[in-house]
Amino acid sequence: MEKLEKYVRAGYSLGIVFILTGVALVVFAEEYMKGAITLINIGSVLLFVTFLRARRHRKGLVKDERTVRIGSYGLSYSWFVSFIVLNLLFWIDNLSLLKFTVPQVIGIMFIVMIATAKGFQWYLLRKGDVE
Repeated sequence: MEKLEKYVRAGYSLGIVFILTGVALVVFAEEYMKGAITLINIGSVLLFVTFLRARRHRKGLVKDERTVRIGSYGLSYSWFVSFIVLNLLFWIDNLSLLKFTVPQVIGIMFIVMIATAKGFQWYLLRKGDVE
C-alpha cells in the first residue's frame, strides 16, 4: 500500500505544480497563453487520473501470477502489432502511396501502441488466461 500512497502523493503534487505553473504563465506572461492552457489541462488530467486510480486501488492492487502473465503477453502482442504497423507505414511512405510527417507517424504509433496494449490485456483477462 505504501507504493500506492507514494504514487498518489506524487500524482497530486505534479498535477498541482502543472496547474500553478500554467496559472503563473497566464498572470505574468500573457504571450504564453496557449502553453499555459496546455499546462493547466495536463495538471487537471493528472489530478483526475490519480484520483481515479487511487479510488480504484484503495483496497490494494490485485496482482498474482495470472495477471502478471496476462499483462506481459498483452504487452508483447502489442509490441509485435506496433512493429508491423511501423513497417507498413515505412513501406507506404517509401512506395510514395502516402507521405507522412514525423508528427503523424508518432501520433499513429502512439494510438496503436496504447490501443493494442489495453486491447490485448482486456481480451486476455476476459479469456481467463494465456496458453
